Amino acid sequence: MSERLITAADVPALLAGAEFFSTSAAGEGIDFAGVWLGDILDHTGPVRLVAAGDLDPGTACAAIGAMGSTTAMAELPPSGDEPAVLARSLEGRCGPLGAVLPLNAASVNALFPVAAAALLGLPLIDCDGMGRVFPLIHQTTFELAGLSLAPMAAVSAGYDSLLLETGSARAERLARVVAQSAGGWLLCALYPTRVGELAGAAIPGSMSRVLEVGRVLLAHAPGRPAWTGGPAQPPWESSPSPDGGPSWEGGPFREGGPGARRAVAPHERLLAELTAVTGASVLGGGRLVEIGPSVRQAAALFPGNPVGLAVHDHDSGRLIRIEAHNELILALSDGSLAAAVPDLLCLLDRGTLRMTGPGRLTAGDLVDVLVVPAAPLWHTIPGLALGGPGAFGFPLRHPKEASR
Repeated sequence: MSERLITAADVPALLAGAEFFSTSAAGEGIDFAGVWLGDILDHTGPVRLVAAGDLDPGTACAAIGAMGSTTAMAELPPSGDEPAVLARSLEGRCGPLGAVLPLNAASVNALFPVAAAALLGLPLIDCDGMGRVFPLIHQTTFELAGLSLAPMAAVSAGYDSLLLETGSARAERLARVVAQSAGGWLLCALYPTRVGELAGAAIPGSMSRVLEVGRVLLAHAPGRPAWTGGPAQPPWESSPSPDGGPSWEGGPFREGGPGARRAVAPHERLLAELTAVTGASVLGGGRLVEIGPSVRQAAALFPGNPVGLAVHDHDSGRLIRIEAHNELILALSDGSLAAAVPDLLCLLDRGTLRMTGPGRLTAGDLVDVLVVPAAPLWHTIPGLALGGPGAFGFPLRHPKEASR
């Protein structure tokens, strides 16, 4: 058994990791969900996090995820009864649920499934259907694998309840209209299936990855030790310099001469660990020289707030332009496409050592741009059609598609 427990003590790491995988823009204003989940786990006790292979293949399960505005969720938060409403709605069609899983292990949707598992007394399966944030509920690996989104149950903050039996794209349109009319958000249970059907359809280990990345971020938060565990480091990397400043790269601290080494800035140390645990690469970093409304509007189907950002890379002098439609969509390096959805674009604020986005940034801030590769399913031809730049209205070939 590969089971582990998620407790109230894990919530800060879960929250930090959820911000990382929200592709920066979608992670704004989700702290309320951490407080809510912590209170639930204090009351119910821990949640079992299990691999799909540890459960009976015939176990009924469903993905849990919220759709709508996180601002609306913070102003009109869930009460805790919503998961029971969802479970009852699906029970008549699919039988009693034996487990739940995240629709996407990012932003608030990395926390709501944990709450649902706690409140329903069910195990949480360590997987998800996106590996990031996508704006539409059917932009999932479940969809790519042919699983049916319906029947889909949804409940609003005012306890309006609905059960949709329709196609995936139509369910998105109908549910979004309801969300806008019923307080700004819905909690949903969708893609009801059996655990045995998740093989090849779900992204395994998603929740574990969120927790691991969250712990890395917390270990580097200002006021905390720079290293709290993991592989052993050389003594000169784990010890502070004599003046309490940054440690020194490549050997013991030296004041000068041929043996001197360059100081390792706190953000460089954090970037090194984030790339190690996520397989990410650093596209560049430097001063944010431009931020404002994007000249390109999102397609009508996609909820979004188009924003454009420009970062001057200090090392190379390149200009990195980023397009965001709620989530960060693509990055151009001196005019050439360098990274794009479905791969994740993440921004690290060098000052706070926290993941950030347009809502927290102003011109002059120092940021680093990370690119995290998406799950292999997303780099297939169907995956790029559903979640690549073309799906967002950008007539561009994904860098990995163009290299084929």
